Amino acid sequence: MKLKTKLRNFLIFLTLTSFTLVAHAQGTGVVKVEQGSTVPFAGWCLTEPAMAKIIADKEQEEQRCQLRLGEQKEKLEAKFNLEIGDLKLRVDSLEKELKDTIAIKDQEIEKLEKIALDNPNNYWYLFTAGGFIIGVGTTVGIVYILGL
Repeated sequence: MKLKTKLRNFLIFLTLTSFTLVAHAQGTGVVKVEQGSTVPFAGWCLTEPAMAKIIADKEQEEQRCQLRLGEQKEKLEAKFNLEIGDLKLRVDSLEKELKDTIAIKDQEIEKLEKIALDNPNNYWYLFTAGGFIIGVGTTVGIVYILGL
């Protein structure tokens, strides 16, 4: 994002500068100035190597931007691939932990079932007799309290 903003600002500046120079030139636009000659306007005089550098910089700006973007893209891809790898590893470890927990739970259930089947509850007659005695006792107690 920062690179896009800088590139946009550079292009705006370059466009505005181009329009300004054309407006001031008022003529053919480009005048080669020989050494010792005078010009009828104030402006910048650049040597041919300086002008060539400006043109080359302008032409190579997009390539530099693409290189920076590619570098940032590779860094972000590496970062996100690392994060994805970490998350996958975390998911795998949690799945293994869950499987181990379920296996332990199943073993405990089997042990409890075996214990319950090995020791059946054959005291049903005691529970029946206890329920009968409590029921008769409660009925007699209510009749006694109410005085019927």
